[in-house]
Amino acid sequence: MKKTIERYVLQNFSKYGEATPNSVLGKVLGEKPELKKKVKEVLVTIEKTIKEIKKWNKDKQEKKFKEYAKTIKTKEKETVGIREFRELPELKNVGKKPIFRIEIGPSGMLHIGHIITILLNSEYAKKYKGKFILRISDTNPDNIEPTAYKAVVEDTKWITEDKVDEIIIQSDNMDLYYLHAKTLIDMNKAYICTCATEFFREKTTKKEACPCREQTKEENLEKWNKMFTEYQQGEAVLRIKTDIRHKNPAIRDWPAFRINDNEHPKTKKKYRVWPLMNFSVAVDDHEEGMTHVIHGKDHTVNDERKTYLYKHFGWKTPEYISIGRINFTDMKIKTSLTKEEIQKGNYEGWEDARLPFVGAFRRRGILPAAFTKYIHELGPSKVDKTVNYAIFMQAIYSYNKEFVDHSSKRYFFVEKPTKVTIKDAPTQKVTVPLHPDEPTKGQRTFVTEQDYYINDKLEKNKMYRFMHLFNFKNKIYQSDEYDQQLHAKLIHWLPVTEELVRVWVHMPDGTTKKGLGEKTLKKAEKHDIVQLERVGFCKIEKKEKDKIELCYGHR
Repeated sequence: MKKTIERYVLQNFSKYGEATPNSVLGKVLGEKPELKKKVKEVLVTIEKTIKEIKKWNKDKQEKKFKEYAKTIKTKEKETVGIREFRELPELKNVGKKPIFRIEIGPSGMLHIGHIITILLNSEYAKKYKGKFILRISDTNPDNIEPTAYKAVVEDTKWITEDKVDEIIIQSDNMDLYYLHAKTLIDMNKAYICTCATEFFREKTTKKEACPCREQTKEENLEKWNKMFTEYQQGEAVLRIKTDIRHKNPAIRDWPAFRINDNEHPKTKKKYRVWPLMNFSVAVDDHEEGMTHVIHGKDHTVNDERKTYLYKHFGWKTPEYISIGRINFTDMKIKTSLTKEEIQKGNYEGWEDARLPFVGAFRRRGILPAAFTKYIHELGPSKVDKTVNYAIFMQAIYSYNKEFVDHSSKRYFFVEKPTKVTIKDAPTQKVTVPLHPDEPTKGQRTFVTEQDYYINDKLEKNKMYRFMHLFNFKNKIYQSDEYDQQLHAKLIHWLPVTEELVRVWVHMPDGTTKKGLGEKTLKKAEKHDIVQLERVGFCKIEKKEKDKIELCYGHR
């Protein structure tokens, strides 16, 4: 117990220039939970250890801390469990090499809802050493954002950490869909319906077939050909024969192809007869050998529709696994609505830090591993969840911190800096680690005199302590060493020097924190995730000679 306490006391002295009993207690109990029964005894030992180590000079503290540093680093990584996730529940009928997929329409960029479904499928593919397919569903010319083709691929590769084995674009498969449509007509399992929509609905509501259902296959083939040449948009559809008396009207003879003369961003005017989702998905799932399909409960009716195609063709049906939705009480997440807001100028773009889209998460330094851990904790749950978005994101931030905390270097930043002179403050050369637990990341050195930049408003007769530096009161230097009995408020600082860098931090609420950062920050690279001390984890997105812009992630 004594050695464990000493490790963490030294760690706090190295990190903050001080140590408080409660902060040390939390780490000690985290490592040795069996000591919870002896909290009073542990606290007494911690207090004694702090007093002892306070008497050591800085060289002795640093030397002893380096001896412990490797042990602390290893232990904390074990506790954090980097890249160790809860095992996903087993699936049925996995076989030797299962195949999973995600199907996404290129109507816009990917959001948090896509992330959950993508990762469940890709993580199960990893679990079973199977195959994960990204399929872009672009058979509706009316709902395509041309730039989304590339963005969907990039976002999916990013969130799965490049676990995409194959990419399929449905508009490349049109001849395949036509072939299967004609086969169904030949089998008398599909027909061309030219009834008005209202008339067809009235008939099926009464569980009665429309007159078109009794056409011969020759008549249907003739009308099928006319869909490509004569019929106008809305005049004819191909319907799949099902149970006309099915309890759910949505299943009764559902539509599989329709005419759309609008120009397609990719194929232009090459096609005018387009498959609807259930038809193209069922054909692709079969052709690609899909074994498992994990998607939202809202696809339950679609799954039942597709089973009719599988029966007609004699295909094996995949395992359909329905999962619940996450509904946010304070945010509507819809690609089309977000697109409108971007066009109105209410958001900067899809990477606006306020948005729950992949691009925004990536910009803020939220790693894919944070979402992956959440997915492993959640599993393929069928239960719908209603949560506040901010609370949901706190869980993601907590997971993300596990992955960025050990790798992110620390830097000083003072927002809205105010110059203050501390009388009698000695000229010092102070060395501070770039990471308190990772000595190999190096150190930075500050040369301080009497002028400093701070953000805090100083109160009269109140004791303050500059982090890693000294104590002062009424702007007069008091002492170097940390003394718990002084009850000094710990505040942040920067030395007044021309070497400082201007820093802008773009926040998720659309505001920007502006201030000054230490000169060492200039050495950080673009896209690095760093921790601005007392602010939080941020990702560097733009560097200029004397200015750095970052996007805020979380505390």
